[in-house]
Amino acid sequence: MPATLNIDARTLAAIDDLSLVARTVVEGFLAGLHRSPFLGYSTEFSAYRAYTQGDNLRHVDWKVWGRSDELYVKQFEDDTNLRCQIFLDTSASMNFGAGDANKFHYGRVLAAVLAEVMVRQHDAPGLILFGETARQAVPTHASRHHAEEIFHLLARAEAKGVTRVDQTLFRILETMTRRGMAVVISDFFTTDEAARQLLRQLQGQHQEVVVFHLLAPEEWDLPYEGESIFQDLESAEQIPVHPDDFRHEYQRRLSDFCEGLKRECIALEIDYQRLRTDAPLDLALIEYLERRAAV
Repeated sequence: MPATLNIDARTLAAIDDLSLVARTVVEGFLAGLHRSPFLGYSTEFSAYRAYTQGDNLRHVDWKVWGRSDELYVKQFEDDTNLRCQIFLDTSASMNFGAGDANKFHYGRVLAAVLAEVMVRQHDAPGLILFGETARQAVPTHASRHHAEEIFHLLARAEAKGVTRVDQTLFRILETMTRRGMAVVISDFFTTDEAARQLLRQLQGQHQEVVVFHLLAPEEWDLPYEGESIFQDLESAEQIPVHPDDFRHEYQRRLSDFCEGLKRECIALEIDYQRLRTDAPLDLALIEYLERRAAV
């Protein structure tokens, strides 16, 4: 695995063009991969994969072998094309986090970056926004123009309302009849089993699922002092709290919540990655590429 790259969503927050953000992040990430023996990718990772026993030798790139003494197989679009649905939580609880470490901002950038990677791999990204309502914002398709449409819709998306998994979302899921990947980006803060129900439905439809569980630094550290009023962003309920008295119990409960979600993902054979919104985006990209390579 390559050394961690300093790809920080917050340093890109001033850039309004999500297309430019996605290209900047992915190109910086790929530059790091090219310097590292990761997943057997060559300098054109979207077009090659490492040779495995049984591959047709006519697809081996002998020029690459001559330069690197490594065997790589040319991949063509019909070899690599995979439908990859990106599910982004747009509920109000995602709109939390100081400044540029806001969970929804981080989630939108992550979704855009993943769409960019998918298109470069000749995969077909799609975008599904779910929160108070669910909608298939963009169906899956492998093209540069299609990715630009995803970037545009992500830039306009807003986080509001509660998280619901209802018949609207289930009707969208029912259209996913072809085996593919589903990437779920959410904080999983719901008053019911809505978000977890989504994971179970995706697993039941034999999708390869990757979960990115987003949490803001303040949610982990609870850095507040003195008497405070905490407000639920989805229900607007307010609770008076003295953080110094509550911090230890709060962190225990949050840890239990995260571990419970992780255990459920493991039981469903779903890849789970918890991300603080002050973490570099390459951690998520590595997780995605590892899962993609196994498909």
